[in-house]
Amino acid sequence: MKPKKIILFCLLLISVVASAQEKGTEPLEFAHFDCGITQTKQKMDYRLFASTPPIELRINNEKLSYTTFQFGKRKSKIYLYMRILIDNVCIRQDENVDVYFESGEIITLKNEYPLNCNSFFARQMKNRELKKFRENKISMIKIYTYKKNYEHRISDIQNHDIQHYIECLSEYKIKKSNEVKVKKNTKKDEKN
Repeated sequence: MKPKKIILFCLLLISVVASAQEKGTEPLEFAHFDCGITQTKQKMDYRLFASTPPIELRINNEKLSYTTFQFGKRKSKIYLYMRILIDNVCIRQDENVDVYFESGEIITLKNEYPLNCNSFFARQMKNRELKKFRENKISMIKIYTYKKNYEHRISDIQNHDIQHYIECLSEYKIKKSNEVKVKKNTKKDEKN
């Protein structure tokens, strides 16, 4: 009797895992209405910076893999940061990200981060690119690497978040380092 129960349990477990992998290609998502901008006392290239929460983009031509898509701000400039969450993906310093809009337009973004195999892309966004992102829905983003091209379909919720985060960062003023408050350790506060 025990071997039958074990085999039945294993079959049930395998079918649950298989059906979970086949279900939706997008994680459960909801649109964000708060800005969620984070600024710490840390500096990037000797300048204070702020960033939005990352948006996880599902890679459509790779099983169970994602790319983080995030905006940041230094001084008055907005930057786009993307990182493919797969080991040893080499991105060159070249024109290697295409953004496809539902209108049929395509813009190509050049990586300003040096050649790297940490799958990291960074770019200072131009005002006309930000305007295009704000006013148009993105249908797909393609990242070109040395070995493979990674495609990401963009949902309505992700489009909303992209537009919302650009608006938030556009209005956000970088605080001086002494204005940034760091959360205090509650255990130390209780002792005093």
